[in-house]
Amino acid sequence: MAYKLNGLLASLVVVVLVMTAVPATVQAAPCLASGDPTVVQGASVATFESLGVNPAVTCIENSLWTDPAGFTLGSFVTGANGLGGTPNPNVLDFNGASVDGTFAGNANARDFFWVQDTGNTIVFPGSPDLIGPITGGRPSQGLIWDLGGPANQAVVFVQVDHGPLPGEVLENTAWLGTSADTTNDSAWTQALLDHVYLQGWSPTLSHIADGFVAVYRLPGGATFQFVSVTHGGPGAVHRDADNEIDAVGGLNVTGGCVTCPIDGVIPEPATLLLLGSGLAGLFALRYRKQI
Repeated sequence: MAYKLNGLLASLVVVVLVMTAVPATVQAAPCLASGDPTVVQGASVATFESLGVNPAVTCIENSLWTDPAGFTLGSFVTGANGLGGTPNPNVLDFNGASVDGTFAGNANARDFFWVQDTGNTIVFPGSPDLIGPITGGRPSQGLIWDLGGPANQAVVFVQVDHGPLPGEVLENTAWLGTSADTTNDSAWTQALLDHVYLQGWSPTLSHIADGFVAVYRLPGGATFQFVSVTHGGPGAVHRDADNEIDAVGGLNVTGGCVTCPIDGVIPEPATLLLLGSGLAGLFALRYRKQI
C-alpha cells in the first residue's frame, strides 16, 4: 500500500512540475494568423512575415500590453551609449532629452525616455542574411537590466522615433543570462521572440511613440535574471546600428510577476485534467484502504 501511495504522490509531483514548466504570456487577444489584414502603424502580419517573423512561432497580437498583478520593471545595470526621449508621445521624434541626466534615469521607467546601444559592433558567424553579414552588438556589452529575481520571460518596451515599422522596433536582439557578465559573450543565450503586442503599452491610442511590446524567452522556459538588449544581431529584423529601449521587465513561468508566487494561478485545462486524475487516484486509494 505504501508503495502505491508513494507512486501516486510522485505522479502529483510530476503534475506540479508540469504546471510550473508551461510558459505563458499575458495574452489579451487571439494571436493573428497568417493572412490577417489587420494593420497597426503601417504593419500587418504579412509585414512581419516578410521580415522573417513566423506567426506560427511568435504570437502577433493586436492588443495593448497590460501589466500583470505585482509587475515591476527591472533595474538598469550598465551598457548604454546614448539616451534620449520623446516629450510628446503623439509624434515620432528623436530628441536627446533625459530624465535626470543619467542612463539609469532613462532606463528604469516607462516614460518615453530611452537608452540606446550604439557601440561594440561585431559580425556574427553563420549564413549571411539578405543584406550581408549579420552585424550587431556583443551581449556582454549590451544594455543590461537586473530583473530582481529568477524569470522565465523578459518584456522589452521599445520606443519609436521613426519608421519603418515594425522593423524600427524590432531592431535589436535580446540575450538572457544568470549573471550580468560584461566580459564573456558565451554567458548569454539568445532569446526567442515569443509574443508581440501591436498596440504597445500606452493606453492612449494617440500615443504612437511607445511602439510595440516584445516578450522573449529561452528554449524550454529556462530561468534567467539578467537581460541584455543589443542593437542588430541575429534576433533583429532591422539593423541600423542603434536601438531605443524604454524599459525592461520580467515574468515568471505562468506569466505573472517575477517576485509573485505561482500558487493560485489558474492552470491550463490540460493541466487541470492531469491534476484531477492524480487527486482522484489518491481518493480512490484512500477509499480502498478504509474498506
